[in-house]
Amino acid sequence: MTHTPEEPEPTHPFLAKPVSPSGPHESSAPPPPPPPTATTPYGAVPGYPPYAPYGVVPGYPFAQAHTGANTAMGLGIASLVCALGAFVVCITIPGVLCGPFAIALAIRAQREMRVNPGRYNNPGAATTGLITGIIGTVIGIGAVALVVFFFGFVFSLGSV
Repeated sequence: MTHTPEEPEPTHPFLAKPVSPSGPHESSAPPPPPPPTATTPYGAVPGYPPYAPYGVVPGYPFAQAHTGANTAMGLGIASLVCALGAFVVCITIPGVLCGPFAIALAIRAQREMRVNPGRYNNPGAATTGLITGIIGTVIGIGAVALVVFFFGFVFSLGSV
């Protein structure tokens, strides 16, 4: 095989473009349109529509649940149930212990949701955990104080 200067230099098969079995041909289809862009105060964001639903921020196409917010909500509800059931059964101490953890987790989850807007889809769970944790803690501490006061009063009468 001789090589002339007018011919291109032969290439390896893995560098050659694939050829159709029916031979080379030109495509008559127009090129695909460019993807839509979203406009933000910082400019256009490729790949996103020009409008976005409330709470959706480009960069986080699928919002996820914040596990700390869900845990805070569960602990807050548990502290509230334990505190309200303190006068029926002796489950006050777990409720008093669950409440502060619910408050701490809810505050941390709310802070992370403010830092990453649009990434998490459950800010209501963090708010619920915070409120029920506060109420459960206050009622639980009140119930413990009332029980201590009651037993102290009863034992002080028995020693007379």
